Amino acid sequence: MGIEKREEKFRGTPVQIATAIMILVIATLLSMFFRHLNFSAINIAVVYILSVLIVSRFTRGYIYGIAASLVNIFCFNYFFTQPYYTFHVYNRDYLTTFIVMLVASILTSTLTSKILESSAAARRSEKQTKMLYQITSSLAMTSSVSEVATVSVQWLANLLDCEVHFITFDAGGKLSEEYSVEKGQHRVNVRSLTSDVTEQVLNDKFILPISGQTHQYGIICLPQKCVRKEGDQAKLLSSIATQICVAMGRERLANEKEAVKAEAEREKFKSNLLRAISHDLRTPLTGIMGSSELLLYSLKNEDNRKLVQGIYDDSNWLTQMVENILSLTKIEEGKLIAHMQEEAAEEIVAEAVNRSSKYVDNRKITAELPDEVLFIPMDGKLIMQVLINLIDNAVKHTSRTDEIKVKVKVEENKAWFSVIDNGTGISPDDLPKIFNLFYTVNGSHADSQRGIGLGLAICKAIVNAHGGQIYADNNEGGGANIRFYLPMMENVSPDGE
Repeated sequence: MGIEKREEKFRGTPVQIATAIMILVIATLLSMFFRHLNFSAINIAVVYILSVLIVSRFTRGYIYGIAASLVNIFCFNYFFTQPYYTFHVYNRDYLTTFIVMLVASILTSTLTSKILESSAAARRSEKQTKMLYQITSSLAMTSSVSEVATVSVQWLANLLDCEVHFITFDAGGKLSEEYSVEKGQHRVNVRSLTSDVTEQVLNDKFILPISGQTHQYGIICLPQKCVRKEGDQAKLLSSIATQICVAMGRERLANEKEAVKAEAEREKFKSNLLRAISHDLRTPLTGIMGSSELLLYSLKNEDNRKLVQGIYDDSNWLTQMVENILSLTKIEEGKLIAHMQEEAAEEIVAEAVNRSSKYVDNRKITAELPDEVLFIPMDGKLIMQVLINLIDNAVKHTSRTDEIKVKVKVEENKAWFSVIDNGTGISPDDLPKIFNLFYTVNGSHADSQRGIGLGLAICKAIVNAHGGQIYADNNEGGGANIRFYLPMMENVSPDGE
């Protein structure tokens, strides 16, 4: 029981004592009238028992009923047993009457008080349930976090008749806004929060947190004098806080769903746009490459040949980028599926080296494979794209005199593919990031500036789709070594180890 409740009970004590005394006086006067009418002592005893019942009805607590029971015994003995107006008893049978009256009075008082307390508790519970229902209904009609906060402070201000402050947090758990209602007013004030304002609001306040298991949505600040920290009010405030938390969580989840939906729509639009552009570019690029390649064989003038060579190289670079963009759209849409079948490793490597050699001028690209024919479950087209991207990456970070080697070996049921160069290598700061989408490395060669950070990210996605892993290291003697493995077993998990 709170301090205010105890003070209220203390202030009501004189009134209740006066009420009990008045009822006992009336019962005594009525009993004297009955004695004058020659009613029996039993009838007078019933009057006193009835007075105890009435005292219990109009007073609070058991103490008044029990005290009235004791006073009734003394009154009955003093006024209605011989010798009158004394506390002596000549007839010993009255002792039994006294005991029966006392027990009956105490039982009557106790049961009446208990029934009254249960009735009062039921009324309080009904009132709280009705109030909680009204608050829940109001919160259910809100459609934003701001409306939830506004409705919450208005209800609490009306309920407690005091000023209320509601500090909300954003999705990242940082202070966002303050909603407040002054005592006796209905208008809600909203302002952004600073550290000084927050300290001022929190100073000497009762804090009611609005938080779930994983998120904290805000805190409600109430004056200490308006809050009872135990009892019915405390339970009601706890229930209200729970309803506000549910409403805040609902609106926050709805906002997150809308944001996810909007992001998905943007990604879908971006993928469709990239796919359409890539398809439209691939056909004319193929024609440009074919025409420029024919011109290279037919032109005799060196200057013209250099001009056409530049056209060929740039169109080849654009073709490779288009292929990577198409692969990227499949990866982002979850449509990158590896169609596994047994492929000869030497054929895949030879084709990748052959295609890459066409796109570079006088680069030494060699292959090192096992003596025996090595069959590996893979999607040959996708793995060829990985090797071409890795060779292209090595070309960008090497000079024309550097060597690029493609190496294949088998270790512990894993087929390892490595693309090794003796160029500039990879900066230690870049090593953990080079497989990230759109991450580019600033190299010393002009070709290294042409990438947009798709090739290695696509390589990683393709290798993972085969159940393998890809790594990047620097060689001790200089240069980089990008290697990946494919499991030799079929039915591998698509995400690697």
